[in-house]
Amino acid sequence: MKKLFLSLAGISMLALFSLPAHAQFDIGNKIKNKVNQKIDQKIDKGVDDVVDGKKKIAGNKAAKNEAASDGNSTASETEPGKMKAWSKYDFVPGNKVVFSDNLAGEEVGEFPSRWDLNDGNAEVAMLGNERVINLVSYGTSIKPLMTKEQWLPETFTIEMDIFFDSDNPNVEYNIYLVNDSKSYKEEINGHFWDPVAIRANSARFKEFGSESEELAAQKITNQWRHVAISFNKRSMKVYLDNQRLINIPNVQGKPTGLRIEIDKRIDANSMVKNVLVAEGGKKLYDQVMADGKIVTYGIKFDVNQATIRPESAGTLADIAKLMEEQPTLKFTVEGHTDSDGDESANQKLSQQRAEAVKTHLVAQGIKADRLEAKGMGETKPIDKNSTPEAKANNRRVEFVKR
Repeated sequence: MKKLFLSLAGISMLALFSLPAHAQFDIGNKIKNKVNQKIDQKIDKGVDDVVDGKKKIAGNKAAKNEAASDGNSTASETEPGKMKAWSKYDFVPGNKVVFSDNLAGEEVGEFPSRWDLNDGNAEVAMLGNERVINLVSYGTSIKPLMTKEQWLPETFTIEMDIFFDSDNPNVEYNIYLVNDSKSYKEEINGHFWDPVAIRANSARFKEFGSESEELAAQKITNQWRHVAISFNKRSMKVYLDNQRLINIPNVQGKPTGLRIEIDKRIDANSMVKNVLVAEGGKKLYDQVMADGKIVTYGIKFDVNQATIRPESAGTLADIAKLMEEQPTLKFTVEGHTDSDGDESANQKLSQQRAEAVKTHLVAQGIKADRLEAKGMGETKPIDKNSTPEAKANNRRVEFVKR
């Protein structure tokens, strides 16, 4: 094993010194980091391909056509059984959107306009009827196009969906909480030189994390996984689908930005969608007492439908718990949309979504007369700008005290 790692290091150094001088420093750091990350990983044919200079990459056509041809790739996860499986999911997103990109209006085949490229090759592609970011090649690294170098707040949440052809261990998404290696400062960022490393069934950060036996038992084929990260001043939790796989009470360092990199050692599709960063906020009861209502972005629906998605379970459980603890509380459940699309259609959809939320809470034991469903459509925006973040802030569910 030691000889193999020496060979890898030697080949990495040869590759490094074949690059222009100005690129050697950053690439050298990346190689060092990758070697450190891979020591505990399985050495298999994918690594042998890299050593032999036969690194394989997923072509544009594969991402656009092969994945889209498989019906499982866009299958809904909203069946009652799936919602039940998420019943212990306790992730709740922040209550103010900092960055959001659902790729609306993006041109297929072009680089996504709200992102910057650190390395590799990425483009907007179609998977079924959805736009996704296709991370085309090994080592592709992207970050949100933000004007500030340090833009993550003290308390925040990050959500995204990532695609796996299978549970092959040679496909890994690395989520860094620093914009790029150039902006990393040890005295500020501490442990965040290392990524949150996500595979189909596991999540790891430094020595923390684990594989989920429940997810591994699924034997996935062409499936999206939902990633959620919650950071509160110094504590960090990471979820993969309905499983909390990392829970660190005290992380050394401050996250300042976000970048997503793909480390794949086989020919595989690698895609990202629905990236949402939100700033944390008050506890639910404190919101009600201060504002007379709860504004939440944690209740999510299928596109253009009123079907509640399973990752909404944490937020809905918190609402139900609050109402159980405060039996005199009554709410009007308001559904709100952004201004995209037909106004009357938005009004109808928002009413259906509000009713779906009421139905779910009643099924959890809340009395029906404590809840009233009301669709507001696009009539009450809380952010009148036209940016993607403004639209994301307007797409919300509110629980207004009555």
